[in-house]
Amino acid sequence: MNIVAALPRIAPVLGRHALGYADLATEELQDAGALLGRRVLATAMYAIAASFSVLMFCCLAIAVAWDTPYRITVIAGLALTFVTAAIFAGEVARRERRKSARLFQRLRSAWITDRETLREVLAAREARS
Repeated sequence: MNIVAALPRIAPVLGRHALGYADLATEELQDAGALLGRRVLATAMYAIAASFSVLMFCCLAIAVAWDTPYRITVIAGLALTFVTAAIFAGEVARRERRKSARLFQRLRSAWITDRETLREVLAAREARS
């Protein structure tokens, strides 16, 4: 049986599936938006607090060592610490980006399942013919 000849019978099914995919995509976008908003807020709060804390610690360390012969050593040690932390944070961010969940994962799974089902139906029809 030709797929074009079967199109009038399967068009309603395809339409319902298309609407289902659209609903699933909408749900995933809403979930992703809410999650992204929470992550951005938490990250911003963390970044501001951590930056201020580190700034205050560095000022304290430099102030304590100012009148000593270790002033340059303290400043160089702080610089080396920040370079090391930046390299480490960049590596962690790179690895996390690879592991993070892909957008529309549920939609992709539903699409794959439906394609497999369609292949099975078409194979069964060809076997009967």
